[in-house]
Amino acid sequence: MISEHKLAGGGKLKNTLFKTSDWSWKIIKDSLTLQPTNSRKIELVRSLIVSGVSFVGDAFILIFAKEILGIHYLVAAALGFLCGVVINYVLSVTWVFTTRKLASKHIEFTVFVVICTVGLGLNLLVIAALVERFLLDYRLAKVVATVLIFFWNFFMRKKLLY
Repeated sequence: MISEHKLAGGGKLKNTLFKTSDWSWKIIKDSLTLQPTNSRKIELVRSLIVSGVSFVGDAFILIFAKEILGIHYLVAAALGFLCGVVINYVLSVTWVFTTRKLASKHIEFTVFVVICTVGLGLNLLVIAALVERFLLDYRLAKVVATVLIFFWNFFMRKKLLY
């Protein structure tokens, strides 16, 4: 729906808010279906959802390992990250990305793990810097690191794997 507003000089200004909003809701709605897609926008939304689910598993392991088992926060963060990687891989290949660049699932998983290993290193560096230098709580540092590393993971996977 596009509405027009009259300007002081007699000109017209088109309001495209509803048009943009309708488009955004369509992308979100289409992202929530189980239908395969080749739309990068839908893949990005689905990847955000998968990352959210993976983050819940990751954060649960991190907090459980640190608070209940008494493991050092960086070791606990690595364990949580690995749990999140497994969740992310399974959901990515079954729901987010419908095309694959590599024929071998073994090679695909190996490249996925390499991307995630670099992501883990970046994740741990961000967490350590935020906790040690800026004195942030490890849980808040984990949230910040996760947001930053999401973009690394998505674009590297899209470029190399899907």
